[in-house]
Amino acid sequence: MAVQTAMAGLAARPLALLAGAACALALSQYPLGHGWPGLLFATLLPAYFLLLCWRPACWLFCVPALLPVLDLAPWTGWFFLEEIDVLLLLTVACGYWRLGRPAQPAAARLSPAARACLLLCSLAWLAALLRGVLPLAPLDLNAWDNYLSPYNSLRLGKAWAWSMLLLPLLLRDADTPALRRYALPGMLSGLTMVSLFALWERAVFPGLLNLSSDYRITAPFSAMHTGGAALDGYLALSLPFAGLWLARARSRWQAALALLLLALALHAAFTTFSRGLYAALATAMLLAFWHVLRAAPDPQRRPPGQPPVRKLSLGLLLAGLGTGLLVYMFSLAGYRGLLAAVVLLAASFVLAARPLPWRLAPASLLCALCLQGLLAAWWPEPAGQQTAGWLKGPYFLFLLAAVLLAAVLLPSPLWPGGSADKGPARLGLAMMAWTMLACNLAWIGWHWAGPPALLPAGLVVLLAMLMLCNGRLRTPLWRLDRASLSMAGAAGILLLLAIPVSASYYATERFATTAFDMQGRLRHWRQVLAMQPSDPANRLFGQGIGTFPATYYWHNPQREVPASIAYAEEGESPGKPGNRYVRLASPGYSAGYGELLRLLQRLPVQPATRYTLALDARRSGPMPVLLVRLCQRQLLYAQNCVNIPLRLRPAPPGTQASAWQHHEVSFDSAWLGAGSWLLRPPVQLELAASGTATSSVLELDNLSLLAPDGEELIANGGFTQANNYWFFSSDHHHLPWHIKSMALQLLVETGWCGALSMLALLTLASQRLLRRAARGDPAALACAAALLGFLVVGLFDSLLDVPRIALLCYLMLLCALLQPPRPPSIESAPP
Repeated sequence: MAVQTAMAGLAARPLALLAGAACALALSQYPLGHGWPGLLFATLLPAYFLLLCWRPACWLFCVPALLPVLDLAPWTGWFFLEEIDVLLLLTVACGYWRLGRPAQPAAARLSPAARACLLLCSLAWLAALLRGVLPLAPLDLNAWDNYLSPYNSLRLGKAWAWSMLLLPLLLRDADTPALRRYALPGMLSGLTMVSLFALWERAVFPGLLNLSSDYRITAPFSAMHTGGAALDGYLALSLPFAGLWLARARSRWQAALALLLLALALHAAFTTFSRGLYAALATAMLLAFWHVLRAAPDPQRRPPGQPPVRKLSLGLLLAGLGTGLLVYMFSLAGYRGLLAAVVLLAASFVLAARPLPWRLAPASLLCALCLQGLLAAWWPEPAGQQTAGWLKGPYFLFLLAAVLLAAVLLPSPLWPGGSADKGPARLGLAMMAWTMLACNLAWIGWHWAGPPALLPAGLVVLLAMLMLCNGRLRTPLWRLDRASLSMAGAAGILLLLAIPVSASYYATERFATTAFDMQGRLRHWRQVLAMQPSDPANRLFGQGIGTFPATYYWHNPQREVPASIAYAEEGESPGKPGNRYVRLASPGYSAGYGELLRLLQRLPVQPATRYTLALDARRSGPMPVLLVRLCQRQLLYAQNCVNIPLRLRPAPPGTQASAWQHHEVSFDSAWLGAGSWLLRPPVQLELAASGTATSSVLELDNLSLLAPDGEELIANGGFTQANNYWFFSSDHHHLPWHIKSMALQLLVETGWCGALSMLALLTLASQRLLRRAARGDPAALACAAALLGFLVVGLFDSLLDVPRIALLCYLMLLCALLQPPRPPSIESAPP
């Protein structure tokens, strides 16, 4: 065994050197000179290298943490070779150099069935990759920056290649303790950063409480510049692990942090307004409930503390009744009524697990009503004046009662009873505070919506009173332990987010158009199948990974010509480089003008400043129009734009129509660039070609945006470095770029061989995970729920065309296939 390990290590050294050389070459060409992201990336790589030298297994933390957020394409313009590719090259170089050391024996192994599935998937992937790349196209300016390029196969195919290159490192490092110590915190860190990014985007653009806007967040996923569901797929893959962290929290601080992360992640999930993601989360929850019900009848298989079926059924019935009443309350009393009802039910949940002094209930109720009446009479609203939000009578008194209840229930040595479970005086005061909460809940409903809100408020109070009877049952439905508090907190967060979002204008509109949108999706799928060649080789091995955008561009049944962006060169000679420029082609659609394709660059614009824009332009075709503007934009959906009054002039008499013309215009930036540092919306320059129903071409060169002090804001304005620092987006028309079904994408691009081999791999991984979950492994259940949610999102979107999301899914599948190493045989064991 030692000899085999040493041989493996020697064979891995050349691969390590090759990966290190590729990493150095990529960094030498990488555009890092425009904005703070380049400086951040240049600082991150040396730190990561030192971390790998110190603790090699730390890549299990860093890769899942950085996969979703290390995405600088909107700044650099590079999306074929990404930052995560450079990071993975460094990971492979360092990992393979240390591979096979005797002090690091293999931590896991693969079964023969898993090896066979991986071999079949790799062969199918190689066949589809070669069909997409061959015959090799010339390496011109558009080879690495255009989805229509044959080399787009390499961009999509790299996800499986990375997973296979990381497999030996997984076999070395990914034992169960290492996955718990590194990989799970890595997933949670990535989810935290994505959720905070989504929260920032909502706060900066539509507003946190603005649920009527049709703005849909993209978070840090630049691959969504042509639509797609990268954010949906990532949240489906990662959210179950937040639930796993909450379920396995060992202290109250861990539980509190897990609840906070769950709240942030659920906010990001709900504000995507993605029906596929909603279905994925519901399916993952159903899988967890099914696992609980399946294990519940057998006490020997039921994990400790898991309730029996009867208690679970009554709990679910109570939760369903509470959900219905909260929806009813929100429909009449809005956010304030919903929040007050949730606080009252939460207080009832806590009080119901205490030994309440029921003999003091009449006195507590009477004292609370008297105190409530006195305070309500003492806090009248001044006539003709508007009191600030929480200073209004019902809100202030509700807050006062909530603070009093929290102070009474928190353990404190100042109380004569010692703890919250002892001392009738404390619990009597708690019942008084609870009564005041109930009274003020009804007052808040009446204050917000008048007498109609009293009925739902009364029903919520009645349900809260029923909950208080939990302690009188022979076997209480719940006890006040960490598990029940965590579950109640998660349920409260879920309802506080789900109810307002589902009742919002945009969500209602999305659900109302589900049938219509599904018909459009089915029509698109039929067109995708109609565009495929019917030869046997195409059916078996597919048309090639990443070839769909080019297929749609040239062979779509509507004969549409989607907009395109390309880089060109003229006047090139053997000893002298030519002049490079960008070519914008307007869309050509039989009905309407189609969606524009916008060329973007992020700029550090200051508000209320006079800038001068200059460029050279020429055009061909039926009079294309150049649209130039500065907009507040993250990735999609520009807002608060300032249109730059630039109009292309006709060619002067005696000159060719296709000759270059210089244009220059001054404009004021108005409100753009205003705001505090953290909440300042990013500003981007937008260029687009618009025309008639027939496609036409605009060519631009020598772009310049000068500040009053002469500072140049545009990087690579002469396009001498092709797409460096330039990115593009298609805000609304996404069908030319995506098949919109993961299963259909596998079938079309990799053929029956690729689809069936991936199905076998998924089936084997699912069996392993469900078998381990049945034996009481919560991490296996979370992984199974994550993969199931990912597949549900993939029913309606082609997720594998986002390499970083595909790689995360493949790594999760590989972790599901890993088995612990065989114990050493008696003959080989040392004495």
